[in-house]
Amino acid sequence: MINGTESGASRATGTGGNAQARLARRLADELRHSADLALFADAAPARWTDALLAETRFHLAGTMNAVEMAIRLEVSEGDIEVRLSRLPQPWCGPALERHVDLLTPELLAHYRLRGALSAVLRERADSSSGQRDGLIAAGGEGAFSQALAALVLAEQRWTGPMLFDAPLRPDLPAEIFCDLAWTVAALLLTGLARNQAPGDRDATPAIVQAVERIIARHDEGGGPFALAQRCARALSAPERQRIAPLALAERRLLLFCALVEGEIALPIEAALSALVDGGDMARHAVLRLMAQDEMAALQLFEMLAPLTGGPAGQDAALMQFVEQYRATTHDDAEAWLGRMRTPSALAAKLLLIDSAA
Repeated sequence: MINGTESGASRATGTGGNAQARLARRLADELRHSADLALFADAAPARWTDALLAETRFHLAGTMNAVEMAIRLEVSEGDIEVRLSRLPQPWCGPALERHVDLLTPELLAHYRLRGALSAVLRERADSSSGQRDGLIAAGGEGAFSQALAALVLAEQRWTGPMLFDAPLRPDLPAEIFCDLAWTVAALLLTGLARNQAPGDRDATPAIVQAVERIIARHDEGGGPFALAQRCARALSAPERQRIAPLALAERRLLLFCALVEGEIALPIEAALSALVDGGDMARHAVLRLMAQDEMAALQLFEMLAPLTGGPAGQDAALMQFVEQYRATTHDDAEAWLGRMRTPSALAAKLLLIDSAA
């Protein structure tokens, strides 16, 4: 805790002992999110490739358009309907560019991962090489095959033409859908307020009721994340080990992350984030914990290179990645997993203790 007698200058610079670690950690999180928001405002290249940025914007705009359309259709008060009809449609996508700070860290992080998955799937669709039916053949009959077929269909929707004014099914986890729905509601109310005439009644109650009904009807079970998890739950541990290399070979990155969740109890989004944003050590650790061979490491490197700005196709970089994977031991991987499983609140307190030592 910061001492009440500590000067403003020492609080600002973090010279007050433990306050330094706390301030540094908070600033790091805030700066990273601010940098990502700046990118959406076209102000900084940050850690996004062009492909990842385009896919993320496509998914955000498309799902916002779908939620906006649903809200407009759900509002039943005649005068509010008329006022909404006067707003250009879609309204929220363009309006978000003026209010980009409405994107919470959780919302932007999810769409970044969704964009990464979409980029991998689009690259897979454009490629004429590699296995295409190994997973189907390996799945046999039963729950896995049924869930896999549904997953393939759901993922295909992510690789359509990048039409930023068209709706895209908001097949999102429940928490992310709620965040997006209230973001769209805020943008619609802002648009209505800008064009409000004297005597117009407050549109907030009507919009709130519409959003609450839409949220109540939302079913996250048909989304790719949930379907991938259903695939993994249908398999035994030996089957997950057998299916994992096929998922990598066929560029089914989301399915692979669901298998990681089932095998090492690392949540699917955390596994995906580790592969996309965690750096080579995280990728090596995941591969080692999943008992994958060097061919799988090669396939993962090639798959992720367009997302990370890595030099796909350059033999030297690829061989360095594989050599580093070869040197990564199971103990190294377990140590990494232990850090990942440490609750964030506990990790923050341990950081404070280490900084004071």
